[in-house]
Amino acid sequence: MKPITFTTLEEALDNPFFTSSPDGIVVVDREGVIVAANGRLAEILGHATNELRGKSVEVLIATPLRATHRSHIGSYSSGPHIRAMGTGPRLKALHKNGEEIPVDISLSPFEAGGATYTIAALRDARLRLQAEEAIFQAEEWRAIIDDRQRIARDLHDTVIQDIFAAGMGLQALQRAMPPDNNLKEQLGASVDHLDSVITRLRKVIFNLTHGDDPEPIDAATRRVVTESLNGSGIKPTISVSPANRPLPARPQEHVLATLQEALSNVVRHANASTVEVIIEATDEVCRLCVCDNGVGMPDAAATRPGFGLTNMMNRAQVLGGSCEITPREGGGTTVEWKVPI
Repeated sequence: MKPITFTTLEEALDNPFFTSSPDGIVVVDREGVIVAANGRLAEILGHATNELRGKSVEVLIATPLRATHRSHIGSYSSGPHIRAMGTGPRLKALHKNGEEIPVDISLSPFEAGGATYTIAALRDARLRLQAEEAIFQAEEWRAIIDDRQRIARDLHDTVIQDIFAAGMGLQALQRAMPPDNNLKEQLGASVDHLDSVITRLRKVIFNLTHGDDPEPIDAATRRVVTESLNGSGIKPTISVSPANRPLPARPQEHVLATLQEALSNVVRHANASTVEVIIEATDEVCRLCVCDNGVGMPDAAATRPGFGLTNMMNRAQVLGGSCEITPREGGGTTVEWKVPI
């Protein structure tokens, strides 16, 4: 397609496309020098139209992109053609105040008085990019919801049913035992524990399908400690600050899961009589510390951590934080888990 031809440059600049366009318009010659700009461009980028005339078009381009723009100008000048809005490279225009503004640009060559010029139409792309980001986030959230629904179905249809069946089997075994059998009471405690596991799983399923009901972090911490140490004889000391309000959902989910894993390790391996739980949260960081007075962590566990320790470390890593497990002065182990909020 041949470029549009005008008798003179003034005739081209009198065209309604230039004078009344809703887009910012800048006209440049083959060397990239600005010969005219419309009022809308002045509104978008803050430059008066007369102060741009005679300057390189690069004054309107963000500094990091100027070298790339020069190569595009060279290739475009050798074969001018119409380029529709949004089909070229992503550019940022430079406002007079120094702000970099994302823009969509269309190019169209024309001839006037025997010379070739290019009309560049600029459109502020901020609203479009915000809309695209909102759509992307909505699609991402939709995928998360679908995943949560699937996990909830799997928990309900398989895990809970299997635990329930195991509990029924233990109850039948308990009933068949003589009244004076020492294991009968232990079986009863195991059945009660399985019932509490099912209750917690049902709450997880509800939260997965209906959204989390934020629980104050101090209440949630005491609940996890009570459930994790139930029947162990280990005496806990709990310190949570700030109290009476939830953390952001994702850090709170991970800190409680990490606390549960750490306490489970204490109950199973530490042979401890006391454990101290500290949670401190600010606007920037959340810190969990679990200290026990047990036998300490074996050297092999430090070099080849098991699934539980690895899981705690992975949870911290996912949130850009850290997890350190060290010997406690005077005996025992300290788990310090820290993530940004």
